[in-house]
Amino acid sequence: MRSASQLVYRGLILFLIGTLFTFVLNVLQTQRHSSPFHHHEKSQYSFCTKWWLPLICGLGSALVGLIYPCLKYKCSDQEMRCQDWSHVLRCVAMFVGINEACTKVDFPSNLQLCLSLAVISVGMWWYFDRTSIGFGIGIVAAVLATLATQILVYHKICIYSEREFSYVKSWLPCVVFSGGITVAIIGKQLAANDFSDSDNKSHAE
Repeated sequence: MRSASQLVYRGLILFLIGTLFTFVLNVLQTQRHSSPFHHHEKSQYSFCTKWWLPLICGLGSALVGLIYPCLKYKCSDQEMRCQDWSHVLRCVAMFVGINEACTKVDFPSNLQLCLSLAVISVGMWWYFDRTSIGFGIGIVAAVLATLATQILVYHKICIYSEREFSYVKSWLPCVVFSGGITVAIIGKQLAANDFSDSDNKSHAE
């Protein structure tokens, strides 16, 4: 069912997806600060651009994408069926749209930005997933990312101004939550055939 080659293959794809998402977010943040609408702000990125950050995000993506199908398979009485890839692509498009919103739309306050992204992220989970497992994974990922950012800033590994850090904290949990849901959906889609083959073999026996 879950041979080493299958796990490595899916893990590699999920790692690359997580790394790509990190680069996309970094590009969007860079565009925000190079925009003429933000020329009055300091020319620092509101996103930590350390070289190892995409690697960590890629590993986290692989971990979430591999764990979610296993938990869903064990905790659900229903068989895991392969969904249409258009469903997955819509989820990815919405995740990118959330990133666009937090970088291209000017909100009156960081609180309004946070609340707006929270509503959209929960709506995204409800539309594409609707499982307690997916919601829990998204919450855990958001909390860990926020704590990790606090630690990095505290130890001055990532340096922000007070205004920038307040802005980062307003969007980071929601973006990571929606990213966790997106990666979980992709991981489930990649693993659907493997679990389906396992179910067929068990029924045959």
